[in-house]
Amino acid sequence: MSGFFQTLLFEQPLALWALLALPAIWWLLRTIPPRPKQLAFPPLRILLGLREKEQTSDTMPWWLLLLRLLIAALIILAIAHPFTRKSHVLSSGTGPLALVIDDSWAAAKDWPQRQDAALSILGEAPSRVIYLIGSSNPEAPTGINADDAAKRIRAWMPKALNGDRPKALDLFKGLNPAPSEIVWLTDGLDEGSASAFSAGLNAIATTQTVKLPLSPPPLALGQPKAARGEIQIDVLRGDGAENTATVQALSGDGRVLAEDKLTFDRALQKQAHIVLPVELRNAVQSLVIKDQYHAGAHALLDDSWRRKTVAIMSGASTDGDQPLLSSSHYLETALAATAELQPLQTSADLTAALDQGLSMLILDDIGALPQADHDAVAAWLDKGGLLVRFAGPRLAANADDLLPVKLREGDRNLGSSLSWETPQTIKPFAEISPLAGIEVDDKATISRQLLAEPDVDLTAKTWASLADGTPLITSAKRGQGRIVLFHVTANADWSNLPLSGSFEKIMQRLGELAPAAGDPKSGSAGAGTTEGDFAPHLLLTGTGDLASPTADVKSIAQKDIGAAVASSQTPAGLYARALQTRAVNLKIAPNDVAPMPATLDVKVLQTGDITSYATLIWAAAALLYLLDGLAALFLGGHLARKSAMLLLPLALLFLPTSPDTARAAGDEVAMQAAALQTRLAYVKTGEADVDQESDAGLKGLTAVVNLRTSAVLADPVSVDIETDELVFYPLLYWPVSAAASPPSAKALERIAAYMKNGGTIFFDLREPTSDFSNGGASEALRKILAGIDVPPLQPVPEGHALTKSFYLLKEFPGRYEGGNLWVETQDDPTTSGFDNVSGLLIGSNDYAAAWATDENGEPHYAMIPDAPRQQEFALRVGVNVVMYVLTGNYKTDQVHVPAILERLGRQ
Repeated sequence: MSGFFQTLLFEQPLALWALLALPAIWWLLRTIPPRPKQLAFPPLRILLGLREKEQTSDTMPWWLLLLRLLIAALIILAIAHPFTRKSHVLSSGTGPLALVIDDSWAAAKDWPQRQDAALSILGEAPSRVIYLIGSSNPEAPTGINADDAAKRIRAWMPKALNGDRPKALDLFKGLNPAPSEIVWLTDGLDEGSASAFSAGLNAIATTQTVKLPLSPPPLALGQPKAARGEIQIDVLRGDGAENTATVQALSGDGRVLAEDKLTFDRALQKQAHIVLPVELRNAVQSLVIKDQYHAGAHALLDDSWRRKTVAIMSGASTDGDQPLLSSSHYLETALAATAELQPLQTSADLTAALDQGLSMLILDDIGALPQADHDAVAAWLDKGGLLVRFAGPRLAANADDLLPVKLREGDRNLGSSLSWETPQTIKPFAEISPLAGIEVDDKATISRQLLAEPDVDLTAKTWASLADGTPLITSAKRGQGRIVLFHVTANADWSNLPLSGSFEKIMQRLGELAPAAGDPKSGSAGAGTTEGDFAPHLLLTGTGDLASPTADVKSIAQKDIGAAVASSQTPAGLYARALQTRAVNLKIAPNDVAPMPATLDVKVLQTGDITSYATLIWAAAALLYLLDGLAALFLGGHLARKSAMLLLPLALLFLPTSPDTARAAGDEVAMQAAALQTRLAYVKTGEADVDQESDAGLKGLTAVVNLRTSAVLADPVSVDIETDELVFYPLLYWPVSAAASPPSAKALERIAAYMKNGGTIFFDLREPTSDFSNGGASEALRKILAGIDVPPLQPVPEGHALTKSFYLLKEFPGRYEGGNLWVETQDDPTTSGFDNVSGLLIGSNDYAAAWATDENGEPHYAMIPDAPRQQEFALRVGVNVVMYVLTGNYKTDQVHVPAILERLGRQ
């Protein structure tokens, strides 16, 4: 028995303070007499029985007083939720406890279970000082009590960062008082530091290393790279991880553009290959591992990955036998990996290329263009193109105005037999230059160049210069486009720059500045955006979603953006300068996903070793409450008349109890609440993130409906489509994922009955599609609807009640744009039942995510593509849907008013 009480824990220990109120309850009950006994006697019999001495009221019997005190004590204990655990994590000490939690991307896969485990550990330390430390972005902790620690854990979310265990270990040096016990809740991965971290913790205090029950370790992505016209990326796994993986290329609106299925066999690393046409490749925003919901399974692609179309027109003759003498050889070598190259020979070729859409045009030693070609190139520049020109004898002899600076006649020859000057080296690129961050090859020298006329704007137009300060690369805007001039040739005639590694990096940087071919935004983004830092645009969360940045995230300078590493100040995500974006991805190495060494003593937390006594105590309190009622009736003389009423609840109490009967009692309460108040409902899918999104979305929509309309909705609820009663809910929101399984035959019958009786089911595929022809969710929906008599469907037609039930709408966006909203086809609205309300709505724009807002009305999830007021219009769609199912064809009937008035006038 003593061992039992040592393991007895309370989920809400503060509730036990209410036991101190028992003396007050005893005093109140003692002063209240029992209910007077009522006896039916004739009046004369009562008069004969009167006594002259005064009588005082009786006090409550001691056994009834004790019974009621016991009921109060049991209720308090039940609220405190006592439980026992077969195994313990903590010792029986009372000193400070340090709880270290791995909260990097690797912990996101089972984060809700990780939170439950941390709360369970805190339940063993209700009166101890707690230090909470996360391993991904460690911050100096302060000692707090267990209740405050539990609140922080409930609000804690995993981060899109790698673990930093050495920094977490350093934080223990300044803790006062020092922890007497440490618990490390690990993600089970080595990360190259598990052994050293465990040894460091044990040197500070007794340490327990615990992890969740065995589950497959997460898969992760390496760094993407371009090669041979395709996107390649490594998929990493540790021992025990899943043996297969599917890498998908997703567009900005969530569409799956391509995928590659991998089988590892015994390998720990496999390379995925994504092959797409240029047009589709330019639409890829991210690479993801299917069904891996964490930041490590996401790699973002930015503008630099959008394969550009580059045309090269050379004025110099090409020698097929001597490619190293040809300018086009060096240009093609520098750009082949990142661009589609197109050689131009004639003016007709140039005109055709400009008409088809170019990202960048390179003119190699071309002098003055013919007037028609000049006008065509100038018009293309005005729309946002990027023109790159290289010097040479022809340009030196006959230049036109398609240049960033005015040139001097002739050229400057360095190091010739007639010159006192020696070849010049290249000065490192200035931080304000768009070429900043590219390392200059110190062996690159310039022996000949074109000189620019001195000008007040020459310094601002200079992107690169020689050691003596003369310009090497100049640039200027032309309309919405830009012109860049190399004051040397593209081959080795005037310099050895094309032979250096710097030349390839410079050309690829210019390619990044160019707009994608046919990009409708190229006029505003394109080649003109070369100034300023890259500000955070969309950040990756630990669970792999894109979210709006917070105020503490810093911008990244142009010179640092290429080597930027994900950190707490610059998290993984997309950073933008005007409409130009750069991606900062997690850098995950193979040892980051390797399991912890087997030599470490790691305890597995079991979730089935907890026994709760709250239900048993509630049942005991209910039984004693019935006995109290029976005693009150006995003392009042009503037992004979009320005994029949007591037999039913007593019989119910002593029926064999099971989870099903308990659930039935709870269902009855829920049905009563649903019948008394109008509320929305969503179908529980069993996927925690999907159900959380649905709950937050319907709560946000309910708040908006209550605020903006005359409807009064109670809080939304979740329903189990297999067991719960559906008739009470006018609208049922059903999110469909690829993992959804078809309902049972019995559930399908209940769904059909619900729709036939006037209920509306809103299926949401949560993926951008218009015709539901592809995608895992589309296939899952077809399986669900296979057992239902589905009427003919059509996209919401013009003039439908959904377009005007509250707001006037033409489109139905959610988190995504573009997907259609489908309703039942109604050829004759006058004969349709249920006020012409469609029993089936099917959308795909992830509406719950768009409706989900915080207390300030800010969205929980980023809109895609985040068009102006997209979230507001998504809320309006939700309001219209709710008003549509509540009011039916109210707005549709108004179109008949003129005909009704005309008919009345004839009578």
